[in-house]
Amino acid sequence: MSLRPEDADQAFMTRRIIDCCLREDIREIVSAGRIGTLPAALGQLLPQQCDASWLCITHLGADELWLPVVKAYPLQDWVSTGDAWIKVSAHNPGEVQHGYRLWLSHLSHGLDEESLTLFAAYLKEADCATEHRALCNQAYRQYAPALNDVTGLPDWSQRLLKIDQLASYLDHPFYPTARAKSGFDADALKGYAPEFAPRFELNWLAIPNHALTLTSPQPPHWPDFEEVGLSPTLHNTHSLLPVHPLTWSELEQYGLPEGTLKAPRSAMPVEPTLSVRTVVCIDQPQWHIKLPLLVSTLGARNLRLIKPSTLYDGHWFQTTLLALTERDPALASRFLHVDEKHGGHAAESRHLAYIVRRYPVGLDKVTLVPVAALASPLADGSLFLEQLVERYYAGSWQHWLGEYLDLLLQVHLRLWLRYGIALEANQQNAVLMFEQGQPLRLLMKDNDAARLWPRRFAAACPDLADLPAALQDERIRVDSTQPLAEMFCTITLQLNIVAILEAIATAGLATRSSLYGMLRQRLMNCLHQLEAEGIDCHDAHRWLLDKPKLPVKYLLSAGSLFSKAHSGASDINKFYGYSAANFLLEDVPCNGA
Repeated sequence: MSLRPEDADQAFMTRRIIDCCLREDIREIVSAGRIGTLPAALGQLLPQQCDASWLCITHLGADELWLPVVKAYPLQDWVSTGDAWIKVSAHNPGEVQHGYRLWLSHLSHGLDEESLTLFAAYLKEADCATEHRALCNQAYRQYAPALNDVTGLPDWSQRLLKIDQLASYLDHPFYPTARAKSGFDADALKGYAPEFAPRFELNWLAIPNHALTLTSPQPPHWPDFEEVGLSPTLHNTHSLLPVHPLTWSELEQYGLPEGTLKAPRSAMPVEPTLSVRTVVCIDQPQWHIKLPLLVSTLGARNLRLIKPSTLYDGHWFQTTLLALTERDPALASRFLHVDEKHGGHAAESRHLAYIVRRYPVGLDKVTLVPVAALASPLADGSLFLEQLVERYYAGSWQHWLGEYLDLLLQVHLRLWLRYGIALEANQQNAVLMFEQGQPLRLLMKDNDAARLWPRRFAAACPDLADLPAALQDERIRVDSTQPLAEMFCTITLQLNIVAILEAIATAGLATRSSLYGMLRQRLMNCLHQLEAEGIDCHDAHRWLLDKPKLPVKYLLSAGSLFSKAHSGASDINKFYGYSAANFLLEDVPCNGA
């Protein structure tokens, strides 16, 4: 019997949450649990799980939980086989339970009040994710048929926008409730999220010049005061700051600088990109604007406002990375960077800020593809990656994958090992440049949360040694290689490489053993090449090839279910556990190979 759609959505979300809890060993369910044989008396309760192993959990209160699991690869040892488990208690010899509500109730047993509050908030996030998944699945059924040939669109900006829309239908590889846009109701989702491809106009504030900081002159396509319904005489005293329509109605609760005027008319038609809070200007598509948005993603505490320091830190990395391309031909041939020079903020407020991105000229023959879109399903069931490979690589995914691995490894290992830089270039920000007859390249953007080891940077670039002092977020500067290694492993290696290898294997395009064998070989080739250039690769060998375990980004442990005091995390977005069997070692078996 098939599940109703709403039940299927909840079952899907439950399984993702359980698997993330297993990956992060939440409440020690793996380390304190045991894999055992299901008692015969319970065998008929979940008869379809006769081939599963059973994880027995007995330390979360008086109940005994039996969870059916199977061996997993590559980032955890076990995953669940579904959304159900068996509970045994003193008053009940065995019952089948379903759903993330009961699962989270078990995991929160006996916790302190602060943690219980966080668990309750996460339950609301799970409900939101389930609701939004249903709505986005409806949008996919409506829009996907028209997105079957986006690489054939004549305009580069339209290709990018529609590819972003395709990417929006695919769940985050690891964070289970990433589908939730907490703060969006159904109408807001349809009106402002990329899944629905809406178009709308921005609102505008006229802010006194003395209260507004601009990093450079505003773009030429900014509206004038008359266009937004204000007096042109304000030109001498005020400047216009864009505001997302969903933030507009909430501005008063955050406060506005004295003398600020709310423009009565909206202006500048835009459409949301994959990031939701970044919009593309319809009439000037080379310009994108990142705006504060009162929505939380990847955790209820991750409110998508804009910290003013990110304007300066993002531009610092843009200029520094471009400076490196001028002295390092291996980088110059492999990436470009969008221009993020312009931004503005008022009174150091996170809700009154914006960042402008200007895309480079000469993209007419280029198809820009965020890594997040590669595994997106087309309406015919194939991966979007297959269409790209067919168009640009004559159908040879092996040729493409070789270029892809070389590109990411050469860029990010070189930045780490030579310059002491690790970029948080996640699937959304890592943008590939496909062009007929040209090697694959990267278009970089949004690098305000990177990590930099000043000592190594100064050794590689003595003339630039003073530059890191200008970074405003103290968390960016680190004093060892470990934070660089952790970011490389969890972002470049796991999000941008492993997630894609797994999608290729799941689609049946190749075996896991061949894919991970190719990754190992390309990694070794890259390290040999760097060493031949005189670059010390000891750190890479130490962190990638000498350890039995690799770090995994623990998303629920620090970002959603527990406080910093409980988890010990200094940064909830960069908290790691060393629990992944090292798939870069040849003797680590690929389950399901």
